[in-house]
Amino acid sequence: MNNVENRFITLVAIIYCVGIIGFIVPSLNATFIWLTPYNIIAAFVFAWIFHKKWEAKHVAIILAVGTLGFFLEYAGVTTGKIFGSYHYGKTLGRGWQGVPYLIGLNWAALIFFTSSLLAGKVNNPYGASFLGAAMMTVYDFFLEPVAMRYDFWHWHKGIIPTQNYIAWFVAAFLFQLLLHLNTKPQRNKMAGAMFLIQLGFFLILYVYIRIF
Repeated sequence: MNNVENRFITLVAIIYCVGIIGFIVPSLNATFIWLTPYNIIAAFVFAWIFHKKWEAKHVAIILAVGTLGFFLEYAGVTTGKIFGSYHYGKTLGRGWQGVPYLIGLNWAALIFFTSSLLAGKVNNPYGASFLGAAMMTVYDFFLEPVAMRYDFWHWHKGIIPTQNYIAWFVAAFLFQLLLHLNTKPQRNKMAGAMFLIQLGFFLILYVYIRIF
């Protein structure tokens, strides 16, 4: 299983490298932007496929986080008082009341990925939740300009408010805490790799956008 897992992680890394090229080259933009929703789903599904120890409570909490994340985003878009004033574009696909369904899955995936990456390294649930939330906030920092460039979502006047990062950290911390206080996340090499590969993906695109 380890050899298969390592090979698959290498394959995923290569696919994301190709994705970077696809997002950078204008003539390829439309195709790779269209593939974005499928990429989010595939990352989540494949991480679970390689999960070695399934626990009903763990799965239930991850799915609950996805649901809560979706309605948090709905409240954020509707009121503009949580993350700031923003609206979604077309890249993330279909949704409800202007909020893509996949944004909930993305919350669930990030909680799953980061908690799996930290599993066995930080035993204190509050410490693990804090570090997980910090990792997700760093991820969001590099994601935001990329999201605006490629029509994931857009901020009012194109300005990303500090409020967004604060709210993101608080929400991520509470979701992490919900998970860590109710179950013990298991180490999942694939899930951890997914987070690091995606972080690298957005970091590289962030640098590209800042330069060009």
